[in-house]
Amino acid sequence: MNAHRTPSAPERQFGGSAYPLYPRDGGSKPKQRNSFARAVVVAMACALTSSLAACSSGDGDRGDGKVTITVQGLPPKSAPAARKSFQTQIAAFEKANPAITVKATDAAWDAQTFAAKLAGGNAETVITVPLTEPQGLIARRQVKDLTSDLKSWPQYNEYNPKLLTPNKDAATGKVYGLTAPVGAYSVGLVYNRSLFAKAGLDPDKPPTTWEEVRRAAKAVHDKTGKAGYAETTTNNTGGWHLTSQTYSRGGTMEKKQDGKYVPAFTGQPTRDALRLLHDMRFVDNSMGTNQLQNQQDVWRRFGAGEVGMFLDGPSAVTPIVQQYGGTLKDFGAAALPQGGGNATQLGGSVFMVNARATQAQTAAAVKWILFKYVKPYYDPKAAAEQAKALSADPKNLIGVPEVAGFSDDVQKKVAAARKPYVNVPQGNFRPYTEGNAKLKLLPEPPVAAQKVYAALDPVVQAVLTKKDADPAALLDKAAQQVAADLERGQ
Repeated sequence: MNAHRTPSAPERQFGGSAYPLYPRDGGSKPKQRNSFARAVVVAMACALTSSLAACSSGDGDRGDGKVTITVQGLPPKSAPAARKSFQTQIAAFEKANPAITVKATDAAWDAQTFAAKLAGGNAETVITVPLTEPQGLIARRQVKDLTSDLKSWPQYNEYNPKLLTPNKDAATGKVYGLTAPVGAYSVGLVYNRSLFAKAGLDPDKPPTTWEEVRRAAKAVHDKTGKAGYAETTTNNTGGWHLTSQTYSRGGTMEKKQDGKYVPAFTGQPTRDALRLLHDMRFVDNSMGTNQLQNQQDVWRRFGAGEVGMFLDGPSAVTPIVQQYGGTLKDFGAAALPQGGGNATQLGGSVFMVNARATQAQTAAAVKWILFKYVKPYYDPKAAAEQAKALSADPKNLIGVPEVAGFSDDVQKKVAAARKPYVNVPQGNFRPYTEGNAKLKLLPEPPVAAQKVYAALDPVVQAVLTKKDADPAALLDKAAQQVAADLERGQ
């Protein structure tokens, strides 16, 4: 959800997080993602590109041509190897940029304190936020225009424009943030290849439309007795998934009216998404009876072979295999099924620069972001070093696709550099990489996204637990609640 998670052609064949590193409750991603996100941070720190960084004003411009910035993301003392790796990378950056001093802190973005911290002048120079935040920050002029600094970067024109669009001012086209590949994800369909085979379905040809999902779910349930499809409905994940399904049907969750955003999810696309869930649950009986579950619950059930399909990014394979005993060869991922929208939901972590930053600090901050979080996704040597570092721990899964950060040519070179270290079956992810490259990547609702998700959780719950639920009436009621939230958020 914070999606909370970016990113398209061909997808990057590597490992890492497909989720922004934020909790969904009150922030962006659900709390149950926290442990996984932290694990990814540690792994990436060990691989030269780990945790999220941000720069602070620090000592600022020192009058001698030098500048100091402060960065977030220093791993805790309880993770000494990752902490040392982070500090080593800072030293490498400072050696390459002798006029810049980097001070690392363990500060992290917090939904409850961020606004006050920013308004009070205490925020870092580079703020790392979920993809739900940029448009509000841009509108309030709380972040710097990074266009000129980014355009001076030689790889700028090769960078995936789908990762830049959500961070642009729609009126001017100026870029105010960078969605780094490591934090980018797009929602797809995760499925159990073994259950597909047992149900007489082709594991290499998963559903591409919602009607195909319904038929496949019924086949899995009827032939194996397992839940053909599972839906998350708590911790804001019900609203998050409903947003993805709405996008895939050509709808949207918010629209501008008289210069302000208002709810837009009461139309046919969202109603159709809810009707499908209702019919799979009560007509086909293909979803089982437990409908009040969070993301971790579904991961656990999928790992135990009890679920045929659910919505998530490919990187769900990591917690499912490492934490919940899932079998790697049974894991499959496909692009989000479609119903006329030709789109899926984009999420990720966005690096933006505090409006209080000086010009020198802004330039230094952009250099740091590109060095730490982007270089391994266009530089083959850095990519190989990163993959090699991750491969030192056999528990790390290397080769899990994420949203591509660069052009096809760049992606191919980087993939070739990482290939010796790949340890996941690439064919299992081909339906995702090939299908996702053809879809529009739409960001999460620009205003009060978590409020939208929270208001829609009960709607999804009602549709899956009450046979006589009225989707239209439920959506109308939720829209009234969300209208007030959007008004306060603008």
